[in-house]
Amino acid sequence: MVGSTLALAYYGYLYAEDVSRRMEATFRQTAWAEATTLIEAVETQVDTAAKDVLDKIALPDTGRESEACELNSGPPVDGYVVVRFNARAKLEIICARGRVAREEWRDSYLRTLDFSSILPGRFRFVHQRLDRQEVLLAFMRKQTDGGKGYFVVARLADRWVRDVIEAEVKPLSGSRRVTVLDQRRRSIAGASLPEPAPRREERFQVERSFGKILYAWDLQLAPRDVETLRAQAQRQSKLGPILVTLSALIIGVGLVIVWLGVLAERRASRLKSDFIANVSHELKTPLSLIRMFGEMVATGRHKGPDAVKEYGGIITRESERLSHLIDNVLDFARLERGKASYHFEEGDLSELLERAVDLCRYRLDKEKLRLETYNEPDLPPVRMDENALTLVILNLVDNAIKYAADAGVVHVGIKRTPGGVLLWVRDFGPGIPLDERERIFDRFYRARNARDRNIRGSGIGLSLVKHIAEAHGGRVTVEIPRGADRPGVGTFFGVHLPASAVERTALLTAPPADVPS
Repeated sequence: MVGSTLALAYYGYLYAEDVSRRMEATFRQTAWAEATTLIEAVETQVDTAAKDVLDKIALPDTGRESEACELNSGPPVDGYVVVRFNARAKLEIICARGRVAREEWRDSYLRTLDFSSILPGRFRFVHQRLDRQEVLLAFMRKQTDGGKGYFVVARLADRWVRDVIEAEVKPLSGSRRVTVLDQRRRSIAGASLPEPAPRREERFQVERSFGKILYAWDLQLAPRDVETLRAQAQRQSKLGPILVTLSALIIGVGLVIVWLGVLAERRASRLKSDFIANVSHELKTPLSLIRMFGEMVATGRHKGPDAVKEYGGIITRESERLSHLIDNVLDFARLERGKASYHFEEGDLSELLERAVDLCRYRLDKEKLRLETYNEPDLPPVRMDENALTLVILNLVDNAIKYAADAGVVHVGIKRTPGGVLLWVRDFGPGIPLDERERIFDRFYRARNARDRNIRGSGIGLSLVKHIAEAHGGRVTVEIPRGADRPGVGTFFGVHLPASAVERTALLTAPPADVPS
């Protein structure tokens, strides 16, 4: 599924790119053909005009060499000059005409020409920047009737050349943006184009040298809406990979969520299976004891009144244990269905603690544990559900008995806190690892200590404690008491409950009492 989705997104992106590239290729082919046509038209006019001028200038054999410069200069040339090599192979100017002075010809223009490379009757062009201006020179090698060689050099008028270019560019201006750039990349004809884009984005612009005559200039062609096309191409080049990556990321996140959901469901199923097995074991043990000792009393298979009393105590203890387990399971079932209900009344938490502790006396005596209580006097009343808080105390004390069976003592107490009271239970068992202190309140979860030591339990007691505390507007915490560097320091569970509305204001400034360390 992932592979097919990614392939679909990727090939969809490639298809869009291919269509775009085909359109760009069509534009470039058309624009290149138009540029070629324009350049050929301009070169033809310049070539024809230069040849006409150069053909008309001739050096006679009559000795009146000045007659060679009788032709008036003007469009298409700014001036011309007739030169030849003397007996010492030095170039000398025979005559000059037009706006270009002899010194300028001698010191600047003629130095750039390679007269030896041209054949008689042929002419060439030189296009370059001289003396801070663009110069187009045409020079021709000629012979007199007597066979004497000479050269004619003409400088074509810059304004005339530009007018020729503008005339050829004008028909294209309706569908294209055309510009001619000089050597400094300045626009000298046509409409100015936007700043050249980076090479990877020059897909909507054709640029080429302006032919063999005006080779120092460049011609650019682009669509009329080139800015819009460039912006769209840039967005597409950025947005396409982002969309593919984003779709892959969304699919990946979805798969991770599904996988985590599957893992969570499998874990929940495993925990539920463990819960059913644990509860079945927890139910089976007291029921087996109750049945066994009940049958012994009923059949008279005992050693006397003392044995009957002992059997009755065992039956009572296991019945209380069974009742507590059933209460836990029923409350948890109501909690899972969202039908848990509480009946709140103001009451004395100290009295509730004494009654709850009395229910644990028999088991404490059986495990040979000492229970020490620390109740602060004059505690404020608490709005509570007595049955629910009794279940909280029984669960916390039951956990302390399970894990602190070898420590000999369990501490239970109530103290003032700002805005309420704290019900706390402390054992001196092996403690809870830091990485498990949050998870122990999850349903069905049992700490490693319980699993490693094979301690019986259902994994719902602390989950019920947390839910009941929050239903009372409080919270439950687990901490390592002071002296955590000592072995057997145990665990401190605290249930923070708010006082009734009447007492809460006075308690906000009351300092909390110390808990026995």
